[in-house]
Amino acid sequence: MNNIIALTNRNIKLFLRDKATVFFSFLSTIILIALYLLFIAKTYSSSILEYTGNTLSESAVNFVVYLQMIAGVTILNSVSLSIGVFGTIAKDFENRRVDSFLLTPVRTREILLSYFSAGFFASFILNCFSWVIGIVSIGLLTGYWLFVSSFISTTGILLVATLISASLMLFVTSLVKSSAAIGVISGVAGTFIGFLSGIYMPYSSLGKGTEKVGSLLPFTHLAIWMKRVVLSDAFSQISIPEEFRENILEGYFSAASIGLLGFNIPLWIIIAACGALSLGFLFSSGRILAKRMAA
Repeated sequence: MNNIIALTNRNIKLFLRDKATVFFSFLSTIILIALYLLFIAKTYSSSILEYTGNTLSESAVNFVVYLQMIAGVTILNSVSLSIGVFGTIAKDFENRRVDSFLLTPVRTREILLSYFSAGFFASFILNCFSWVIGIVSIGLLTGYWLFVSSFISTTGILLVATLISASLMLFVTSLVKSSAAIGVISGVAGTFIGFLSGIYMPYSSLGKGTEKVGSLLPFTHLAIWMKRVVLSDAFSQISIPEEFRENILEGYFSAASIGLLGFNIPLWIIIAACGALSLGFLFSSGRILAKRMAA
């Protein structure tokens, strides 16, 4: 256990010291926030105000719009941060540090666990930090605050999202042998997933084809889960009529359950399946890395 803790700390520190890697890990977040500040938020706000007959204040609408944006940001962060931390794996193989580890009493299993632990803990902690900053900023700007119960629920969702994302991204990075390639993947994956998962733009604007492709991604359903929790809270606080809620969730924020490839499958079943799938990818990535170490 001491070996795992020491190696985990070492992997996290290496990630945090590499400023370029940290920047690219947040690139998709920066792009999303920039898009919202430039035009998306204004478009959403004006559309919702018009849809509800201008019965809501501008602050109330902004609370809803920015809250769902931050919910999407955290899901993207769980992906890009995991990839960024796992870049250490490629660097260790490139610099033959893995060979040095294997000359010590440290077991292969401990090295593998330390890589996954570093990706999980760094991603989860930084994501929670981003989530808190986002919630506080929205509260100060709009005067509305997320309920404590909703905050606790979303923290649990972040935990699940980080576990699933870290498992899937560990598998992806285990197949990549170049640290430069992982850096590119880290910068591109978040943007790519952001569009397919309905985080950048709602599926009502992207079409049914994109929605069906997005339904194959675990991150889509994690984003829907996250959005539904925070938006249910927001709708209650600003008293959006019941007859408007489902249309806003589906038409504006892609927060309605979309099933799988057009089939109506409950969200909780899909999330459970994503968890089981991530365990399979985690096991596979462990075997791939173990073979690379033995080569």
